[in-house]
Amino acid sequence: MRKIILSLAILPLAACGAEGGDTTALTAEELASRTDAASVDFGTDSGEWANDGECDDPRFKGPGMTTTPLLEEDTKADATDCRTAYESGNLTLIE
Repeated sequence: MRKIILSLAILPLAACGAEGGDTTALTAEELASRTDAASVDFGTDSGEWANDGECDDPRFKGPGMTTTPLLEEDTKADATDCRTAYESGNLTLIE
């Protein structure tokens, strides 16, 4: 269901300049320089797409990110997905 809705939403968002998350694999340097997860404020699970298995927070990058367009309101609104991906080495904080 989400893919259908997002497919319809991508065209108008693309026109506004919204981009998907950076799913590029993390380098060894990025992995080594990451902040300990206990020090990261992951926020809450208040976002519309929280708990869907993909991090929707634009403060992160890596293969744990969603490829759908990110909005400012996604910031700190997908804590569980982002924490899980971060702790497994699939995200780094870029803010």
